[in-house]
Amino acid sequence: MTRKTILFSALALAGVALAAGVALRSTPAFAQDAAVSAAMAAGTVGEQSDGYLGIKGSVSGDIRGAVDAINIKRRAAYTDLAAKRGVTVADVAAATGCQTLAGRVKQGQAYRVGDGPWQVKGADPIALPAYCATAG
Repeated sequence: MTRKTILFSALALAGVALAAGVALRSTPAFAQDAAVSAAMAAGTVGEQSDGYLGIKGSVSGDIRGAVDAINIKRRAAYTDLAAKRGVTVADVAAATGCQTLAGRVKQGQAYRVGDGPWQVKGADPIALPAYCATAG
């Protein structure tokens, strides 16, 4: 299978999970504590297209630890779903990253696509990576 086919399959499966009410967003992997939410609002923590949180600039050790803990939970959720679906963890993470950037990042929050620079979401939709378009 090509990467696009696998990613499309992962996105389709994630869509089925959303419809069934078992989306990854409802799992503890996406739960955030107040400090991480505040850091996201301040623009020092943001979502990335790889499906994980990233740190933009300097944050306290507590915030860094909380971000790491969330990312560990996300990786566990991605690993579980990948094993169930027969796809790679990276593909599940990327598919989730597409959904997160498209629907979860709020105006004023930081985000990063690929290895590109950190950006701040404005009123316009985020320009997603080309592989995200395979679900449309």
